[in-house]
Amino acid sequence: MIDYQALLVTLGLLLCIVALTTLAAIANKIYSNREEASKRSFLDRLRKNFLLLKTGIPDDRSEGMRQIVRALSGRWSEMAAEEVSQLELALRLEVIRSLEEAGVVARYLRDARSPMKWTRAHALRILGELKVPSSVPTLLKALEDRDSDVRNVAARSLGRMKLQAAEEALVELLGKHDQAVSARIAAICIEMGPRTAPLLIRTLREGTPKARFWAARILGEIKDARATRSLGDALTDKDADVRSAAVWALGMIADRASAALVEPLLQDSVWYVRAHAAEALGRIGDPNAVQPLAEALKDRSWWVRKNALDALVRLGEPAKPVLLRTLNGEDRFARDCAVEALMTLGMPLPETAVSDGGGS
Repeated sequence: MIDYQALLVTLGLLLCIVALTTLAAIANKIYSNREEASKRSFLDRLRKNFLLLKTGIPDDRSEGMRQIVRALSGRWSEMAAEEVSQLELALRLEVIRSLEEAGVVARYLRDARSPMKWTRAHALRILGELKVPSSVPTLLKALEDRDSDVRNVAARSLGRMKLQAAEEALVELLGKHDQAVSARIAAICIEMGPRTAPLLIRTLREGTPKARFWAARILGEIKDARATRSLGDALTDKDADVRSAAVWALGMIADRASAALVEPLLQDSVWYVRAHAAEALGRIGDPNAVQPLAEALKDRSWWVRKNALDALVRLGEPAKPVLLRTLNGEDRFARDCAVEALMTLGMPLPETAVSDGGGS
């Protein structure tokens, strides 16, 4: 028997939930629209104040600067700092000087040491956008912050500054922090591009194992050919991670002359070094690597075989004769890889290979 009273109560509750959800969505939409309108209005006023600085009229310039300083202390201070960062150099330096005179920069330097996590992060973001050289020590210290979010913000801010001192400091910090912060520092160095290459090459030669690893990875990402010699030297590093990163980086740079340096690492004692060596030879594209890669199809590691297979496919036509000979070899895995490679290259298989089911 249906309990209508309970049913009515349940329906009433559902209607209340729907009504409350709808009201919440409407309220959120209104709030979001107001926020966007407030931001647009703020940016319009700020940009008008920037224009006042260019008029040459003392009273207009004074009022414009006063409003800009005020904007850097208000609700939308991060947005204001981003706008300041995009000003032409002379005007930006003038604004920063006024911010320093008004004590705004000093306040953010103090906030960067606040016990409140988000206060520290907010201050570090603004200091990074303003690119004040005197804030570099504070940002560097923040890389040691107890909170990972704050450390990431500090690393990003140092990258945003694009100052030589910041670049040197960031490279020196490679490998000194946890994985997340080190990866963030590496990403910033990659964004900076080739201008960090000399610092990274020095780190590859003189740094700690972790620092050498990150330096090699970054050099590979930015594909700077100046690093080829140093990366070649790093192929004999005692640390397997460094050898792995160096051989991967040489593959990314893809200088044909480095193939002879990479080839011996197909015999490395560590499987992932051999795997990256096979991958690198495919990227470098030297036909002389075909036979060593064919031998790597017999490797005990699946990843090495897979990378050697992909490298031979990438090499294309020069690999076909060696792959055909591999079909008659004793190693079953090598035969299977050869069949797959030849099929990928669009080459008809010998009848024996087909009848044997790919050599299995």
